[in-house]
Amino acid sequence: MPEIHPSRLRDLQRCLQQLGLPTGTTVQWERLDQALTHKSADPTYNYESLEFLGDAVLRLGATECLQGMYPQASVGELSALRSVLISDRTLGQLADQLGLGNYVIMANPAKPGARVMADALEAVVAALYQETHSLALVRPWLDPHLQRLATEVRQDPTRQNYKVAVQELTQAHARTLPEYRITEARAKEDGSHTYQAEVWFQGRCWGRGQASTKKQAEQAAAAAAYGDLIQHVKPHDPAAAAC
Repeated sequence: MPEIHPSRLRDLQRCLQQLGLPTGTTVQWERLDQALTHKSADPTYNYESLEFLGDAVLRLGATECLQGMYPQASVGELSALRSVLISDRTLGQLADQLGLGNYVIMANPAKPGARVMADALEAVVAALYQETHSLALVRPWLDPHLQRLATEVRQDPTRQNYKVAVQELTQAHARTLPEYRITEARAKEDGSHTYQAEVWFQGRCWGRGQASTKKQAEQAAAAAAYGDLIQHVKPHDPAAAAC
């Protein structure tokens, strides 16, 4: 690993403070530096491997947060809500709000795009998780954001049935229906199953979701797709899905 320059170390310390961690928090700085390095800047020392772990950690953190907030909610509702919270679009917006773009190193000095921001946030979460192999350095600053976002999503009148909402949207704007595809089905040791679904519209996959039943997985996929569809699909414009 490259040696951390003093100015970069100060930036990383400010990054942790900006996340909301207490002043003086110490981590393995090289790993955090890697979490904020794009592969365009270094093809071997970058956030890709951390991003993979961070995706799973974020899923766990969001699950625990939502179960604490809504203990009476159904698994389907929680799955749909979680899919929105950990979608690339939502994570990219959150990373931007947290100011992570100020610390991401790229070959091109231009501001990182939403996908890069989402990936960097996942990698930072992984780096913090590896410090304690727990969510101790993650949930204290992440939960307030997840709670705020979850409240906003639940106030959306479409939240009760995103499949219906997506269907109404595609019919109204393009006079066609979305297609749901079950892309993965896994049996667990306890006899239960995990299904992953995708929702497709005009040749593009708009969202993915995972749950313990096919219907719940489709609902979660629809929830993940709805935000992008409502912004990009234009009335009677077949080219809109390629935006």
